[in-house]
Amino acid sequence: MKQTLEKLSQIQAPVCVTIVLNTHKTHPENQKDGIHLKNMITQATERLQNEFGVDYARRYTEKLLKLGAEIDHNYNELGLMLFVNDDIAEYLRLPIKVNDRVIIDKTFATRPIVRSLKQDTDYYVLVLNKQNARLIEASMDTVVDEIRSEGFPFKGKGSLTTDKHETGNITQEFFNSVDKAINVIRKAKPLPIVIYAEENNYHQYLKEADFPKTILGHVTLQNFDESPTSILRTIWPLMAELTIAKNRARISELEQAVGVGKYLVDINEIWKAIREGRGDTLFLEEGYIQSVREEADGTLTPIEYSKISSKNDIDDILDEMIEQTLKFGGDVVFLEKDSMKDFNKLALVTRY
Repeated sequence: MKQTLEKLSQIQAPVCVTIVLNTHKTHPENQKDGIHLKNMITQATERLQNEFGVDYARRYTEKLLKLGAEIDHNYNELGLMLFVNDDIAEYLRLPIKVNDRVIIDKTFATRPIVRSLKQDTDYYVLVLNKQNARLIEASMDTVVDEIRSEGFPFKGKGSLTTDKHETGNITQEFFNSVDKAINVIRKAKPLPIVIYAEENNYHQYLKEADFPKTILGHVTLQNFDESPTSILRTIWPLMAELTIAKNRARISELEQAVGVGKYLVDINEIWKAIREGRGDTLFLEEGYIQSVREEADGTLTPIEYSKISSKNDIDDILDEMIEQTLKFGGDVVFLEKDSMKDFNKLALVTRY
């Protein structure tokens, strides 16, 4: 996904069409996604015809319909994006819910991709007891793979002794071996870890871990032999809460910037600062979309999405702000809805 973001962010063309829509992971709901996509393509056709003429509408509609026909909706995630211009016709499934919309601009809309990457939703689950260990790679609530290398899955040999001291030493050795194996795997793919274990085993493992800061948290083990899918149903709510808590904590950065006057909330001032490379961190509420009209003097006038009527109208200025902030080495933080009431949903911490 990162490679897709990097590639799409570099593309500029007279016309770039992005379609963003919610989809469904399960049957029979996902059987309606194809119809939903065709309706979105119809919206794109109407806008292309109104803003760029019949020829553009015909050519791009053909490409969109052909691309749509390639998508097997049985494999849908929560969101779907289509990208089409004269040179490109690609789609991307997303593990997050999105706002349905059609964006026509000189660049592709990449905000949902950035938001997806910012979720920190890729991680390992270490399933652990005193004698056995499994390692599952996950993305959000979806199993990517159950690791079968570097000794995983570890399986115990015989029963533990009744001598508590000796048992403790054996467990300590075992946890140390598991940790060493995880370090090798993380060297190739450095994802954070959630431990699925009984409370005492979790704390004992932390003592053996070489890099305890890579461990995000712990969920109490219910059944070691559960399927990976069942395990993630238990684990994912913790991961979702951790992401929310981390983003909430970053509001303190905004509050500190307010204290020293290094912040902006006016949409035109923010846009100017970002283009000048002065944007350090852009904060915005999830789901906040703002269409604007670029006036003759370059200022931006907010308009409703339904009022877009010309090439000078920008579907979502937030998308442009995100791309430019990242381009200049800044950061973007997505916060929960209604968490930025004091800042009118948008704020920029400036470098100077």
